[in-house]
Amino acid sequence: MEASVNEPSEPPRKLNRQQLRAQARVRNDAEGWIAALDIEDLALQRAIRAALGPRRATRAELEAAIGVSLVGTPRTIRGMRKS
Repeated sequence: MEASVNEPSEPPRKLNRQQLRAQARVRNDAEGWIAALDIEDLALQRAIRAALGPRRATRAELEAAIGVSLVGTPRTIRGMRKS
């Protein structure tokens, strides 16, 4: 039988420990994080740019700087509190 187009695809495979550590070391500037996480929320984009300025940061450093967890991203983040 052929697979239906409407059937959900298999869930993504979990990353192993080595892949998770490598991912945690990745550093991007503000524009790099906005693109990598596919952030469409303009308030969050401004917050990232303001928090990082010209420097490069890891995802953990970015989350600490903006005070928002980005778990589950990439996706549009709605309802972010304005400070």
